[in-house]
Amino acid sequence: MEVSKIVPITIGIAGFGILVLALSQSSKNKNSAAYLDGGFSDVGFNAKEIATMLYDAMKEANFTNTDKRKTIFTALTGVSPKQFAQVIKAFGFRYYNTLTGNTYFALWQTPVKHPLKVWLKEELSSEDYKLLKSNYPTQL
Repeated sequence: MEVSKIVPITIGIAGFGILVLALSQSSKNKNSAAYLDGGFSDVGFNAKEIATMLYDAMKEANFTNTDKRKTIFTALTGVSPKQFAQVIKAFGFRYYNTLTGNTYFALWQTPVKHPLKVWLKEELSSEDYKLLKSNYPTQL
């Protein structure tokens, strides 16, 4: 075979290989973006577990749990807005005394159940709540 025929064939094969490689990398990037956007299932995410962590952090009076803020933000680290909606649903409505900041009620008080939004607003400072709200604007 002549050299003049081998060069175009080699360039064509190399170009095809580069095209296949570029297309495979493009599909990998689309898959990773879909994962970040919540397009695929949330492997290893447990909304009920996070809701329980939040409840355990907030159920006592403020002066008995000094690490409350840290626990709340740690539990919500890496939680997407879609996942946070699942956490809200898993948390549901739980008894909370907005007067005392815990789950205990005096004899004259009527126990009232509140959603996670109320718990967080009562337990966090206004600055911390605004920060959380900036991460989850539609849920809070």
